[in-house]
Amino acid sequence: MISVLTPGQIRNFLEAVTDQKYKTLFLTAIMTGARQGEILGLKWPDVDFSKKQISIARTFNMGRFFTPKTKGSARRIDLVPTAVKALAEWKLASGGKDGALVFPNEAGEPMNYSNMVQRHYRRALKDAGIPQIRFHDLRHTYASLLLSQGENIKYIQTQLGHSSPTVTLNVYSHLMKSENQEAVCRLENAIFEGTGHKMVTKEEKGLTVNG
Repeated sequence: MISVLTPGQIRNFLEAVTDQKYKTLFLTAIMTGARQGEILGLKWPDVDFSKKQISIARTFNMGRFFTPKTKGSARRIDLVPTAVKALAEWKLASGGKDGALVFPNEAGEPMNYSNMVQRHYRRALKDAGIPQIRFHDLRHTYASLLLSQGENIKYIQTQLGHSSPTVTLNVYSHLMKSENQEAVCRLENAIFEGTGHKMVTKEEKGLTVNG
């Protein structure tokens, strides 16, 4: 069962996190759709501040580092400016060194996933008044928001690290809108040179045409 956060819930959730490390971690998860093991295995050389991307080069699960399972899993994910800023501030605050983990435990070793979820993630959801959802649902939230914006399915697939667009469609087809007035208005514009644009303008002004 897939659960996703609304934009308002995302803001409330992040505001409920007071620890800079965990706030940055959760923001990165939401804004990249990266898997939990990919985030816990992230190292500072994987963060390209100039290109505003992170590289997924490894994953940390069951106490071990692994290379990505597939060619598609080893990927570069675009970062929103908010995440770039938060990661830069966290690197400065934590004294992040090349080769070091972005989100280590107090000893500089990989973070314990269960402790992170129990002590920080679930607490933040509770403090924000949000129903308890899985950490993996932050990945689904990322995908659902991109879909709701009408982003290209191929782009979403590559960002998520799915093997093909078909996999993405199979997982998220139920989240895709069954109607898209923006798309049909663009189609009308292409054919009739501006008629569709006038229709959109009228709707924005509340002058909708019935019938």
